[in-house]
Amino acid sequence: MSFSERLYSQTHDQIADAIVELGPEQKNAAGYSQHIWHHIEGLKGRGKTSIIHEVARRLPNHMVRYVDCTSLTTGDIGIPKFKEADEQDFVRFVANEVLGIHTNQPLIVCLDELSKAAREVMLPLMRAGLERSLYDYRFHPDTVFFSTGNLGIEGLGDKFQPHQLDRFTTVELRTPTNDEWLANFAIPNGLNTIVCAVVKENPQVLADWRDVPNPDDNEYIDHPQAAGRTKGTTPRGLAKAAFIMDKAGKLDDSTVQANLMGTIGVAGAKLVMTYSKLIDQLPSLESIKQDPHNAKIPTTSGAAAMVAYRSLAAIERDWLDEWMTYLLRMDKDAQAMFCIGVRNPKFNKKKQSYIMQNKQFTQWCIDNQHLFAADKV
Repeated sequence: MSFSERLYSQTHDQIADAIVELGPEQKNAAGYSQHIWHHIEGLKGRGKTSIIHEVARRLPNHMVRYVDCTSLTTGDIGIPKFKEADEQDFVRFVANEVLGIHTNQPLIVCLDELSKAAREVMLPLMRAGLERSLYDYRFHPDTVFFSTGNLGIEGLGDKFQPHQLDRFTTVELRTPTNDEWLANFAIPNGLNTIVCAVVKENPQVLADWRDVPNPDDNEYIDHPQAAGRTKGTTPRGLAKAAFIMDKAGKLDDSTVQANLMGTIGVAGAKLVMTYSKLIDQLPSLESIKQDPHNAKIPTTSGAAAMVAYRSLAAIERDWLDEWMTYLLRMDKDAQAMFCIGVRNPKFNKKKQSYIMQNKQFTQWCIDNQHLFAADKV
């Protein structure tokens, strides 16, 4: 993909919007019907498959059908069913239930890794996505299809023939920025605050390797030209690193670092372990609840980020006033991390409701309206 084409690579939300609006079968004023089948390409570990969750959030009445195309072989798409008509036997093929065509319900069908599928699997699925039918069965007209695959430049075996490419709309999923990853994924899913702080303060861990001609200029990322670097930081790897750090208290440091190295690479593991040492700078939640005017204030931006992200995950109504009193003692960046996080449409709805009714919170938003351009990620 050329640089000019990459300028039009899309975020998770943009792709989900397009699938929802363009995916169902629709008719124009003349009665002509059409739909769009999207094929999502992107670098490994960027969350291509997870778009299914965002589409499902937008289409709550649709049934989700995930199809791992690389696990299917000849005969898995449909099997013969013997029938009889006019005393003559014949065979009719019946579609595999994994596709959901038998439900006669609107579906969200994700054909994962379609570009790596065996030919005998890919061909019938091509018809399913293009014509919304399979073995003379029709999918519900409101069904939406999308497929996924890696970029050809990665050399992972993804390939379509030219006539196949003409059947769908290809869109590249771009690597999220650190703020997008935090707002749209990490914070709504309550990921470990140490990893959140690492990503917030080190946006280079989410860089696209195509923007880094010399791999030595970014030691963190998964770069195909980096000799001996078998692992690097990706959005998927960082999510796994967050789980490891959630369990760090039950493991010794050597074991934690070894697991991080095997997940996000040597440089990324060292960075996360360095941030884990900032824990001593953090006030306990109990000290904030009991004495918000005197609870310890972090002395580094990394520790302050951890406090803000920890509170987004842990905040409850009964100590919200105390937290807001404490938050206003912190620097403006930490305040913004918390308040912008609350305003995110993917933040916990119950918590969002009572926080946004808090007088100190609403006053902060009024006083700092100029900061909310950062909301639009």
